Amino acid sequence: MLRRSETATRPVRGMPFARFVGDLSRKQIMLMTTAGVVPRLKEFQEPEHGYYLLDGDIQVDDLYVPRRHFQVEDVEEDLNCLFPIDRLRELSAEGVIKSPTEKHIAVYGFHLIIGHIRRNVAPLIAEEVEAADADAVIVLSGCVFCHRIAAIIQKTVEDRGIPTVAVSHYPRLSAFYGVSRILHPVGFRPGHAVGLPNHPEMQRQVLLDALELLQTATEPVTLVEKHYDGYPEFVPRWRRGMRN
Repeated sequence: MLRRSETATRPVRGMPFARFVGDLSRKQIMLMTTAGVVPRLKEFQEPEHGYYLLDGDIQVDDLYVPRRHFQVEDVEEDLNCLFPIDRLRELSAEGVIKSPTEKHIAVYGFHLIIGHIRRNVAPLIAEEVEAADADAVIVLSGCVFCHRIAAIIQKTVEDRGIPTVAVSHYPRLSAFYGVSRILHPVGFRPGHAVGLPNHPEMQRQVLLDALELLQTATEPVTLVEKHYDGYPEFVPRWRRGMRN
């Protein structure tokens, strides 16, 4: 059972929070990533509106990350670690959820133009989420800037009455922006959103925990921190000198 972090930021009035109502096994779940995941096209082009709509039947081999803003080099070995579409389909086959949505969202571009994201991109994405009949959204990110964009979009979607949960490597940043639900896999490196490449059980467990948090959170800015067996300890560069 997930336990709320003792150091979690206290909920603040006015934060959007949509309660998850009903049976998870009857819900359609959407994935949204701000980590720079894009479809393989004949010629790469940034999306006009700041995001791609990915078909629900897209394969991970049809995706890649053209520009990485995080330090892991192995994401291309198994992009499920960053965009776990295969794991979501498996949970559907097991009856945990009804199905993935017919569309998913990959945000790309405008990373430093936060005002444009807030005023233009986030409302468009919220409309896409509604149009896809998503019952809930799992939000995944890469670098610190990706997390900031994810938080802005997540709040906009939540404000439409659609429950969301962020899988966050920067939980204090996510909490600062006042998102509804935050799952922090302790020690995961940016780029390993739901665990190591080619570790489907780890990826699956992170998704299951995110789905549990969707159902159990009762107030905004609910932060849960969890350690996952099998993930090698990551020491940030700024802390490495302190160990000597």
